Amino acid sequence: MKKKYWLILLLPIFLIFTFFYLQYTFGLFESTRTDTTSTDIAKWSVKVNEDNLEGSTSTFTINRVNWSTSTNVKEGKAAPGSSGYFDIEIDPNGAETSIRYDVTFDFSVLEGTSFSIDRIIEVDDKPIVRSAEYTYSNIISLEDIEDGETDTIRVYVLWPNIEANNASDSEIAESESGKFKIPVEVSITQHFEGETITPYNGG
Repeated sequence: MKKKYWLILLLPIFLIFTFFYLQYTFGLFESTRTDTTSTDIAKWSVKVNEDNLEGSTSTFTINRVNWSTSTNVKEGKAAPGSSGYFDIEIDPNGAETSIRYDVTFDFSVLEGTSFSIDRIIEVDDKPIVRSAEYTYSNIISLEDIEDGETDTIRVYVLWPNIEANNASDSEIAESESGKFKIPVEVSITQHFEGETITPYNGG
């Protein structure tokens, strides 16, 4: 009888102990559980003048100016008094995110020559921001990318006839049938909503 009495007395204590033990074990399990999620990373593939951009920055050389035609100069050639332009086309149509591009020109190659840059614009009357002395920047939204739009920066070049620079002018113009070489660096970064481009105020 006494044995049965002790069993009746200990049963509630045992149940209480078991309840708290299970709670602790479950809580420990919950605290160490990790949830895993799978998120696809947005891809981008950007072309510059029809060549795939390798990485986020690419440096190349512009080696051809579209010179204006003249009755005094053979077609495809240039001479003092000519004007022309070259283009940088940014094609982001493989991208899945808005992008910002920065195009930097090395115009130091023009020092000591008669050649000069008349103006730099973006065709189709799109705005472009001069963000550093020789850097021009813009943003292409995801909406425009999905619509298949591209941006083209056009650089207008002048070749006035300055007698003192005839030797250096001829050296540039006659190399490889009048090819005109300007190093260009193009940098592509992801654009986040709310980010803006600060205009250059250095003159």
